Amino acid sequence: MLIVFFGCKAQKEKKASSSLSIVEYDSHVHLMSPQLISYWKGLGIPFSKSEDNYSDIDTILQNNKAEHIDLIGMGYVYGNPEYYEGDDGYKKMMKENDYLLKTAKKYPNRIKPFFAVDPLKYYAIDEVERCYKNHPKGGLKLHFNASQVYLTEPDHLNKVKQVFVKASEYELPILLHFDNWHPKFGKPDIELLVDSILNEIKPIQIQIAHFGTSGGFNDKTKRFIDAFIELKNQKRIPSKHKILFDISAVALDKDSEGVSKLTEKEFQELNLYINKIGIENIVFGTDYPLYNSIEYLNILKEKVGLTDTELKQITKKNTATNNKG
Repeated sequence: MLIVFFGCKAQKEKKASSSLSIVEYDSHVHLMSPQLISYWKGLGIPFSKSEDNYSDIDTILQNNKAEHIDLIGMGYVYGNPEYYEGDDGYKKMMKENDYLLKTAKKYPNRIKPFFAVDPLKYYAIDEVERCYKNHPKGGLKLHFNASQVYLTEPDHLNKVKQVFVKASEYELPILLHFDNWHPKFGKPDIELLVDSILNEIKPIQIQIAHFGTSGGFNDKTKRFIDAFIELKNQKRIPSKHKILFDISAVALDKDSEGVSKLTEKEFQELNLYINKIGIENIVFGTDYPLYNSIEYLNILKEKVGLTDTELKQITKKNTATNNKG
């Protein structure tokens, strides 16, 4: 369950084998408030490390080892009754976002915060506006799985479009966990995103988390990428937008909460799909605490076969983000 949000399992740190001993940029690092951790522990959700590893920014930066990070909030969980049963979900979401934004301000030159909303809730636009006023140089995280977004539902499509419109007006980059676990998820969802949303909004940067699914690399991942590339080749995806693929939690060398580690053949196939997407369209991310940046960098080099030149390219902050300021 938890790979939907982050990886909790402990992983022994590996020696760096790549010549890159320092990672410039990690685009996918999770933060949880002590309150959210306490609540989830009360539900019986296990945490294999001390709370500081998830909630304390100094510990996170020390563990992750990247010079710059995009810090990802998890306030969207309060919109899902499976993960929160209280009737004060909006207040809880606000507090989680406030914790994220306050944390980011401790290291403004190293951290870009991505606050989270549930786009289906009546308060979604209000929360985007509130967080933007608090931190105009941040970004927006949308998690279609946690929020159970189905673009094939007209009401869902309309609500999501309103959030995208607002984000584009504010020039907020969006980190999008697009997969919703519906058995028919795939090309129709991508077509709706492109035809009914992206074609009708101002230019925006979108980072598609986990290569479009919820981690790992399998037939579902390949179908998503193939469908996206087909639409791109048909010139249906507006060139005004900057769309990046986030490789976090894709190259798994261990089973993680129901998502299987890759076989040697799958690691080789992943390399082929990286070439299909284009290395210039891929951004490095660890899904910390699933991995730290050095661990994951080594997996991409040793298992996937990326060169040091390619690794430098995907970890370059200025090519991966349109940070304002």
